[in-house]
Amino acid sequence: MASYNDEKRELLKMKQGIIEESDIIETEADKVVLEKPTGMAAVENFFYHNKWFIIVGLFFGLLIIFLVHQTLTREKADMTVLLVTSDSLKAPNLYQKVNDIELALEKYCPDFDKDGNVHVDVFMIDLTKSNPDPQYVNSNATKFFGEMQRGVAQLLICDTGILGDDENGNEVSFDSMFKDLGEVTGADRYNGKTSISLKDTVFVKDAKWENSCPDILGFSIRNMTSDLLGYNEDALLRNEQAGEVLNNILSGNVINEPAKQQ
Repeated sequence: MASYNDEKRELLKMKQGIIEESDIIETEADKVVLEKPTGMAAVENFFYHNKWFIIVGLFFGLLIIFLVHQTLTREKADMTVLLVTSDSLKAPNLYQKVNDIELALEKYCPDFDKDGNVHVDVFMIDLTKSNPDPQYVNSNATKFFGEMQRGVAQLLICDTGILGDDENGNEVSFDSMFKDLGEVTGADRYNGKTSISLKDTVFVKDAKWENSCPDILGFSIRNMTSDLLGYNEDALLRNEQAGEVLNNILSGNVINEPAKQQ
């Protein structure tokens, strides 16, 4: 490649008439003119040079569309129920029952939000401490106490060991955190009880659970006193609604049939 000084000398010789043309100086005729592609060639050229930007853009675009669609089409819940176990060995395969439990609960749940549709959300939380993954245990414990703090879920399907132990290693009193169901139902046989075994109700049949429902699971309703997690006006209203749904279950008072049984 010719240097700047070489080209300068060649130009000087051409001006003095010593030479007519130079092999090292590029003239306009020597320059290769690249034609700008048009039509389909232009489209193909654009995609060739920008394909990775296009692929990444399409991925995030589709992700945003999916998330917006999920948000807009998700059913609004009339009630939220926690399905919680402290021992997955005694209450196995609960994740597989979430849909059946939701449909069964919807039979007894009024349209609390008056939107013409009845839907119950069931959140499954596994608090098994013997799980070998400590991150899994801590994550689920955080999720559970986060739900308790929110106060949205007032009806629980759980066992009485879900609260775990206090800092001294003593099991936290389940009875202090949950209501006396005799007061909720007005039935003497439930006086002093804070849990009603699922197996003692028709609910297990509604949830297609007659033969495999764990013995340790029962219905419980949170005790909404001002010194407990999640106490607020909305929680108090949801607490009353939880009592209404539980009474419907215990009395067999079916409010509506689910639109589609699965």
